[in-house]
Amino acid sequence: MFGTITTLCTRRQTQSRPGTCTSIHVLLCSLLLMLASHGSFVHAQEPSSTVSRSFAIAPQPLSSALLQFSDATQIEVLFDATIARDLQTQGVSGDYAPEEALRMLLQDTGLSYRTTSAGSVTLEQAAGLPIVPAPTVQSPPTEPTPQAVSRPAAQKSVKVPEIVVKDVRERDDDAQTYIAEESTTATRTDTPIRDVPQSIQVITRKVIEEQRTFRLQNTLENVSGINATESAASLYDSLIIRGFSATDRSYFRNGLLDPFAQFTASDTYNIRRLEVLKGPAAVLYGQGDPGGVINIVTNKPLPNAGYSANVTLGNFNFYRSELDATGPLNADKTVLYRLNVAGQKAGSFIDYANRDLAAIAPSITWLMSSRTTLTVEADYLRRWSNDPYGLPAQGTILPNLNGPIPRNRSVTLGDFSTFNRTSYRFGYDLTHQFNDKWSIRNAFRHTIVEDDKNNLYAGGFFLEPDERTFQRFQVLQPAVARRHANSMVTNVVGHIRFLEMDHTLLTGVELRQEKTDQFIFTSGSAPPLDLFAPNYSLSPLPFDGDRVSFQADNKTAAFYVQDQITLLPNLKFMGGLRFDYVHQSTQSTTASHASDNHAVSPRLGLVYQPIEPISLYTSWTKGFQPSSPSSFNPNGNLFKPERSTQYEVGMKTFLFDNRVSATLAWFHLTRENLLTPNPDPALALQGFSVQTGEQRSQGVELDVTAQITPGWNMITGYAYTDAEVTKDNDLSLVAKRLANVPYNKFTLWSTYHFQEGPLQGFGFGGGLFAYSSRNSTIFEGQVDMPGYIRADAALYYNRDLQKGNWLGAKGVNVALNIRNLLDQRYVATSYNGSSQFFFGEPRTVLATVGLRF
Repeated sequence: MFGTITTLCTRRQTQSRPGTCTSIHVLLCSLLLMLASHGSFVHAQEPSSTVSRSFAIAPQPLSSALLQFSDATQIEVLFDATIARDLQTQGVSGDYAPEEALRMLLQDTGLSYRTTSAGSVTLEQAAGLPIVPAPTVQSPPTEPTPQAVSRPAAQKSVKVPEIVVKDVRERDDDAQTYIAEESTTATRTDTPIRDVPQSIQVITRKVIEEQRTFRLQNTLENVSGINATESAASLYDSLIIRGFSATDRSYFRNGLLDPFAQFTASDTYNIRRLEVLKGPAAVLYGQGDPGGVINIVTNKPLPNAGYSANVTLGNFNFYRSELDATGPLNADKTVLYRLNVAGQKAGSFIDYANRDLAAIAPSITWLMSSRTTLTVEADYLRRWSNDPYGLPAQGTILPNLNGPIPRNRSVTLGDFSTFNRTSYRFGYDLTHQFNDKWSIRNAFRHTIVEDDKNNLYAGGFFLEPDERTFQRFQVLQPAVARRHANSMVTNVVGHIRFLEMDHTLLTGVELRQEKTDQFIFTSGSAPPLDLFAPNYSLSPLPFDGDRVSFQADNKTAAFYVQDQITLLPNLKFMGGLRFDYVHQSTQSTTASHASDNHAVSPRLGLVYQPIEPISLYTSWTKGFQPSSPSSFNPNGNLFKPERSTQYEVGMKTFLFDNRVSATLAWFHLTRENLLTPNPDPALALQGFSVQTGEQRSQGVELDVTAQITPGWNMITGYAYTDAEVTKDNDLSLVAKRLANVPYNKFTLWSTYHFQEGPLQGFGFGGGLFAYSSRNSTIFEGQVDMPGYIRADAALYYNRDLQKGNWLGAKGVNVALNIRNLLDQRYVATSYNGSSQFFFGEPRTVLATVGLRF
């Protein structure tokens, strides 16, 4: 295996960074050797089968009763749905040993059980009784059989291969483990990550909770190849994936485009997991940026009642509370609900840059039958903010005659600035399993985003020669700015056998519309600011410029098809094709424009598994992005869509009973048909362009998640990214590094929770986040931002409480998270690839107390 890693590394030859592959090799090998030193993972002690417990399981269908039994005892129960279909249990109530309680649940069902060597329980037909098969709703053929399942003791759940129960199990797993074995983002089917010929990383709920991250850009810092280009106090999520900016086309929510997520800075209060598919994803998601897509998977209702609440306090006047409630709404547990609520009153390390919010996300799931599920969900998010802008290079990166600029300095208009935004979402997700081979999903969401009337904000223009006076601009939105979007997708998935090969077929239709109803603004100069003696009591200057109005409409209709073929038991092929038709129209104060574009986007991939834990893969995929309808050639013709192409080779491993997941990838990604100024200076002055630009990004990425022992989790990643301009009419830009993309990025986060002894319940964790130097911009005024290493730390105490305590709670959780432990002063990023800069957060302390009911 180590030889294979070395071979993959040597395929990426670099003259200036010869140690890159060696570093990756050493990192992965060290991890594997550390794990191997244990001989095998230490399994947690299984609950005793002789110690009595209190049970209150009512008469109900056997499948749901076993879910409650497993949840109460932490014993894994494995069985096939065919033998439990339509069976009822008389339940069990009272104090019994788990083994006795299980026998009572199985009484008169015709089923018996046996205990495996791992301590789990497998159900089977009692001897002498025939098996009467019943219609089943099964997972895709890639779902392992009960005998092949091996899960950590801390993650026990009932193994029922029914779509609904399988989904419920996975929802619960995301809160208990760092490791994800499956993802729907890469294929729109339930495919094991090891069988996907493209790099995909998953951040589970457990990582979010243990790091106490509330913003996407903080959470996604754990993924290799992702960098932020906005301040942590900003109202926007602005990210770079594999060297290229992620715009509004890069964000999805439960598989549907979420075009306004970038503008509302999604909060993690109702996020179950984040899935990042790297590289062009047009084959399934249509027009977008070449770096990849980010799919936000939200919390869904669970069948067992559970309630939790927590309060977080921190420096910079940070106050936050959260509530999570879930459970059934009827006795049969066919109608389930989930309610997530968050409220936050917070400043930040930047003066006047507040981060207040109120959010609520209700959802209801109706298990209409064993084959049909309907989920209806909504969310409301309101942010009150004063969006910060960047500081000049002199005093942040470069020397300043007056000394360093304070980290808390704001260039806004102080209390005069407001930038408040509200988002509303409402949608449904309907799935139906026709039989054990074919299923259909139809999902829809409507989204509205509004900016308040009279939003006012300001930013910096340039620094005067005295290196203290900052000339500023100001922008006013005198009317409510409103945008709305509709997104609907219908997928049909089928599992067939053709020419002695297993196929997973996907066909889908997608319809979208994003519309800007009204956006009006006016701009002008703002009072200059002394960066070393600021006066925020100065009123905004009168606006004497014209009002600019803007409206836009973007409509998409698409059809796609995909086939996943098992050529041999250890050789899998994936091929897909999507056709998109895109209509765009814009209307401004001065002109109206419209355009129609279409594109065909393919993907091909191959996965070879020489042994079961290791997958070697290769893929080729293309993407596209329509040009703006207001951009024209001098002859008046519209430009062709921007195109992107990626070649990727890699290796994925799931080792030690799937307790170590690793992806090593080499990629080569090009972005073509970029607009550059017309080589004729006269035409360039008139705003005409030519479509000759090209940019390229290539590199190596490694992502590892692991449960090293029970209670010890780790997530780490390394990326070497070489991103530059390869073609441009301005020859001075060729070979320039793209802005905000470090050659090297390394992250490590690990936590350990004591499982027994006098320290049981206590835990600690920490991490390192390291970036090499980055280019601030490719244009005039470029400055190298120095690299930095940030250290974070955390302490935990989790305790189960005895029944009848005065709080009525099941458990209490306490956490202390410290970001930038050493309080380093560093520049985190340049503002959207400009020569203005944001400082990283100084030492930030968050204390959280939570209760579980």
